[in-house]
Amino acid sequence: MFYFFHDEPRVAPFNADELTEEHVAQLRRFLQARVEELRERHPAGSPEERAAQVLHESVATQIDELAYCFDDEEPATLKSRLAAWNKVIFAIWPWETAEGYDTDRWRQVRHTDIDDAVEGARSLLKAREEQAERKHAEREAP
Repeated sequence: MFYFFHDEPRVAPFNADELTEEHVAQLRRFLQARVEELRERHPAGSPEERAAQVLHESVATQIDELAYCFDDEEPATLKSRLAAWNKVIFAIWPWETAEGYDTDRWRQVRHTDIDDAVEGARSLLKAREEQAERKHAEREAP
């Protein structure tokens, strides 16, 4: 059976300030279920069981780091939350087609809040306008 994954996680239609501690708990439960599935299929001490343990330890550590990013809504905290969230999402997105994977929520976050998103859109628009002006000037040049 073939699964078709994106080259990277999809981009979220929400910002880091919209993430909650419950989203972190959902990620933790999903990871735990995947690890348990692996452990049930392979005997203790097998390479597969050890790989499941490595997976659990590495991704659970990332989830723990994410959980520390909900103390407040300060810009630095939101930047940390965004970075920590994206690390976890990149670690779990190969399961995108698995049962229980929240395709609507578990996406890459690009902005900390609405102000950051607006500023990003303005920057993108400005860059595209400058590019269009350069192309226009090249066409008009002798």
